[in-house]
Amino acid sequence: MDDIAPPNAPSILMKTYKPPRAENTLVIPVDHSGDGRNMSRVSTGPSSGPHLQIPSPGYLAAAQSKNLMKGLDVCVFLADKSGVEFKLEGGKMATAQEMHELVVELLELPPMARDLFALWVVSPLLEIQLKPHHVPFRVVQQWPDLLLKYSSASNKEISLDEPVLLFRRNVFFPKNKEMREVRAEECLRLLYAEAKYNVLEGRYPCSAQDCEALAGLQAVAENGTYDSNRHKPSFFKPEQYLPGHLCKSSWLRARPEERIAEQHRLASAKLNVISTQKVLKKYMELVWKLPMYGSAFFVGQIERPAGILGTWIQNPDIRVVVAINAQGVCIVDKEKNEILLLLPFEKLSWEYAEPPCRKKEGCLPCLFVQFQACDRKHSDYTRLLQVFSKQAIMMDAMIESSVLLKTGSVPNTPSSCTVLIYPRLQDVRERLNSALRDVVDKGAGPSALTSAIPAMITKMERLVVSTFDSQGERMKDGCKKQAWRFR
Repeated sequence: MDDIAPPNAPSILMKTYKPPRAENTLVIPVDHSGDGRNMSRVSTGPSSGPHLQIPSPGYLAAAQSKNLMKGLDVCVFLADKSGVEFKLEGGKMATAQEMHELVVELLELPPMARDLFALWVVSPLLEIQLKPHHVPFRVVQQWPDLLLKYSSASNKEISLDEPVLLFRRNVFFPKNKEMREVRAEECLRLLYAEAKYNVLEGRYPCSAQDCEALAGLQAVAENGTYDSNRHKPSFFKPEQYLPGHLCKSSWLRARPEERIAEQHRLASAKLNVISTQKVLKKYMELVWKLPMYGSAFFVGQIERPAGILGTWIQNPDIRVVVAINAQGVCIVDKEKNEILLLLPFEKLSWEYAEPPCRKKEGCLPCLFVQFQACDRKHSDYTRLLQVFSKQAIMMDAMIESSVLLKTGSVPNTPSSCTVLIYPRLQDVRERLNSALRDVVDKGAGPSALTSAIPAMITKMERLVVSTFDSQGERMKDGCKKQAWRFR
């Protein structure tokens, strides 16, 4: 495929946050009745037979209003797969804020839970954090359209997808405030259940040692103090305590069950006074250290470096998960559960771009991520990575919302994620926008970042990037394909 230069960069003005993807939520039944607009059959005479009569506009409005005000049975799921069920009068018109308040009240959570948690609509194909004014029933009704726009699922997958409502952590809640102020056991239980799910599903990639330490604390939280007579290795099911890739037996180390039992024993010994609250807090203290904690997750793909045969064989793209939180952006190899790139917002610039042929099948929009070169030899160079995804516009909105909150430009509430520009990156983004326009006109590349700050984690051998010098000129690299193209 010939390289195609990206179009002019879109407006830098920040877009409304359109959050992101996971599982386990609340079920709202989808009403396919047409909201009371079905035509009624009436008889016009003894021998004329039945005929269709179109109701008057007033009748339609009254019927529709009556249908919308009917009570709705709602179940909001929690991260531990339990649920809160209630009947809500006028539920089809109820806002996310109204449902959120009701869940907080029913669970008897402390006041800070109103900001700490949010309502999400979630399915295996897409995750969206609702703003207070959103109407969950309408979001569920529009779910197939959202999947067509923001996922690459087939028509069959879309028809089978079932969204649910989920009560979980607000992605914009500051982690430092959470670490400092969350003390209530009810809140810790909810955070623990969500964190455990993300660890076991591989959404929080961490070392085997960390995973096993977390498994030991989980065993204490769920099974109590270690008892050698009861908690033998056979007591534990590895898939309930460890991510899938650590559940396999190996002759190089003990069986997973044995490792979990040993970590259970060690965790019990370290905790002098075992209380549920103390164990949950200890578990969260370890998870809070993970760079991906509190992220919104998106799916995408990046180019795979050319193999031995170079460009003679078209390598399939690497499927990645893009995790974005209040600190930065993390790109994870979905198959290998390995961090490829981890960048704080201070060390990157970014831009969203759409392909020239938007309607062409398989042609995806992308997110450009620019960062400083890590090697000392080329410390004044910048790298540009291209992430292809239908959710690229959501990634862009999430980054802009997060950096505004990080700089205090807007209050940290779920409803405030719009407006302006990230001041610290404004100049960089203007140069990048100008450079993207130059690519179309002259073939030039983006200009460099102003400060040489290395990325926290980069695995350059696994990435296909474009390299630019301090003058914004694109450098040639004979070993790797360049990423300036659209899929």
